[in-house]
Amino acid sequence: MHTRIALVVTVLLVGVVAPFAAPAAAQSGSAVGFGAAETTTTQGDVATIELQVRNTDEAILRVSSADQRYRALVDVRDGNGDGTVRVRFNTFRGPGEDATVGITAADAGDDAELLVESSDQAGAVLDTGRYNMIVSTATTSVAAVLRLEEPGETSSNTSVVALGTPLSAADSPGNASAGAADGESETDASAADAEVRTAAAGDLARTRFGVSGLGGAVEPSPPARNMVFPADSAPNARTTHTLQTTPNETVAVRSLTVDYGADGSTPPADIYRLTQGDIDTLGVDETGDGYVDRSARFAIQNIRTSTDGRMTLIFDRPVIVSANDSLLVAYEVQNPETVGARDVTATLTGETTTYRDSGTVLYGPAGQGTLGHGVDLRLESADQDASPTAPLSALDITYDAPAGDLVADADTGALEPGEYAVRLQTNESAPAELPQVHLSERFEVVEPDAEFATPSVGDEPQLSVTAETNLAPDNTVIVRVDAQETGGGVSQVLNCVATVESDGSIGCEFDLSKSASEFDISVSIRRNDTVIAGPARFS
Repeated sequence: MHTRIALVVTVLLVGVVAPFAAPAAAQSGSAVGFGAAETTTTQGDVATIELQVRNTDEAILRVSSADQRYRALVDVRDGNGDGTVRVRFNTFRGPGEDATVGITAADAGDDAELLVESSDQAGAVLDTGRYNMIVSTATTSVAAVLRLEEPGETSSNTSVVALGTPLSAADSPGNASAGAADGESETDASAADAEVRTAAAGDLARTRFGVSGLGGAVEPSPPARNMVFPADSAPNARTTHTLQTTPNETVAVRSLTVDYGADGSTPPADIYRLTQGDIDTLGVDETGDGYVDRSARFAIQNIRTSTDGRMTLIFDRPVIVSANDSLLVAYEVQNPETVGARDVTATLTGETTTYRDSGTVLYGPAGQGTLGHGVDLRLESADQDASPTAPLSALDITYDAPAGDLVADADTGALEPGEYAVRLQTNESAPAELPQVHLSERFEVVEPDAEFATPSVGDEPQLSVTAETNLAPDNTVIVRVDAQETGGGVSQVLNCVATVESDGSIGCEFDLSKSASEFDISVSIRRNDTVIAGPARFS
């Protein structure tokens, strides 16, 4: 049995054994309850348990499996005073005997803290089945049920949506790919769906991987978002570390210092031996796609290292890193004999400006794969020979718990035209209890455009403009009409804000001061600051 318990809580348990078995009768005064009599979630995902409190701001939540092999005691506080505390209960414990479930409060101001956990369950996720829950104060208690179900079949699909489209919005049938059927591998998916989804630059290519049971493992911030990401996070592994730092102002960098020993952190075992031959990549990502657009490896003049975890690259010329561009460095080192997050800092020393950044590097099982615990998600270009140096730069990642989907939104505005693949897999370092998947979805980025329907100009002052576009539905564009009276005289410039319909059509109606046939008319369509159609002459 594995038990995690603090000394002050040990005394508390002696007096609360009975409530684990049966709830006490409700009494006057403070009152507590559950938002639902039964909460169901997938094994490995995060359950949200809603508690209600009255005349008190503190309660105890007890969770125990039906066979009593798992027990947890959670202290909850209604810090914002709304009478509700939503507890996020992560059913992924992680590997190792000291692993525990993650407990947090869902709402700002509230608090939920795991006081005690004991388990005879051997896996990295809690077992499926029924878990009894009791929420109580000193005078009252109420019971409910948490039920964990096995993960379902896997699937994937890609749709193209406008920027800002919420996850709850239904995918447009015209813009959604058929995707992979349940349980298909990457190879099967490619064969099943030969059509590659097309996305106009600036839209979102939204890929949904229907893989319930991954939510808990990918709950924390992805390791690949850390300042330093090891390709292999195992202790003592010889591997590639990728550093990414994005200054908020332009820096003409003359030296880069990376300090792994910040705040007493354990540095890589051989950082002091780093040579220029160990540096695989050094350059600037100017678009946000994770690839180096401008290499600076040739500018390295000297490398200084120390046994306390610092390395400094000195350049023989300024390396210009503009505001919001990213400096990317990939180099070979040996991980230290440690697990967990360790502090690291980066200093870009310029001719007139110095930029300092701080972050972490994560070692051990939690750091394996771009999303952690052996779960790896990447966006790759079919036109590039290598994977991006920073694999998640162009992706916004969300776990849609109600749908059981891992959602990857690719910002196509950061991507060059061409074909891309979003790949999700659990590698051999992932706990056996996690869903084993190898899924891939493809899409192609093209320039945005629109094509006018055959113009019809009559004797009426009304002018109708229609067009077809490759922009995703719900995008807004500006249709501009420039009407010059034939032979001089009246001049009119009219603008109309139009929304792209589900079938890709755009339509606007204009009222001219005279018959439309008396004007030389040109029409254009603009999205943001880019003209995507026209000017076209209507006559």
